[in-house]
Amino acid sequence: MKSIKIFLSIVALCIATTSFAQQKGQSFIGISGGVSLPLGNWGKSAEVISINGTVTDPNGYANIGGFGALDGAYFFSKLFGVGGLLSYGTYSLKNVDSLSQGYQQSFDVDTTRTTPTNYTQFNFLPGIYFNSAIAKKLSVTARALVGVSYATTPKITVSIEDGGVFDPSLVQESASKASFAFDIGAGLSYALKKCLALNLNADYFYSKPDFTINNTARNNNAGREITQYDQPLDAVNISLGIAYLFRRK
Repeated sequence: MKSIKIFLSIVALCIATTSFAQQKGQSFIGISGGVSLPLGNWGKSAEVISINGTVTDPNGYANIGGFGALDGAYFFSKLFGVGGLLSYGTYSLKNVDSLSQGYQQSFDVDTTRTTPTNYTQFNFLPGIYFNSAIAKKLSVTARALVGVSYATTPKITVSIEDGGVFDPSLVQESASKASFAFDIGAGLSYALKKCLALNLNADYFYSKPDFTINNTARNNNAGREITQYDQPLDAVNISLGIAYLFRRK
């Protein structure tokens, strides 16, 4: 009798294990790319002119950016999995001509030329993934990720010419900072083949690094001068990608 109970218990365990395995979602690894739309002060710009002193500016002047990403997840149940996202993005500076004009008027010189590099972001974000089928080949997806973002600000060089003489260039140096970040997104996944899927995602990304920015070769106490930038670097990211689906056993 005891042997029968043990046997039945083993059978029940095997059935439960098989059932659990059949209920697992589709694990994957994929690559994607897309556009990033800066929000808030980070994506705003203004023409700041002052001949009476320096002016701080909360605007980030970040243009629409582009990014690439690698992500993947292991699904431990039918709907939920754990995974992570690695991404890298760049954002050029908008309204550069307006910046140059502002420096020109505030410094009271003949011409200025502003030459910037880009904002950059490298993100590592692990978290929870969700996938639920809504048709034979189509499923709705979601993810909630928390991790670290490493961001850099542009290096901005302002060349100054007055009366045919070129003065030393003013430089707003690039600054770097790592900070807490999170990403919340949703999308659609379409199975092209048994082991291949096309993914479309829209995400909200947030980080808030507190940059300390150095200015060099500055001999004019006027115009726009940024020594600290403590604004959220948040954006809406839209991506399209392809993923390899690990076959269920």
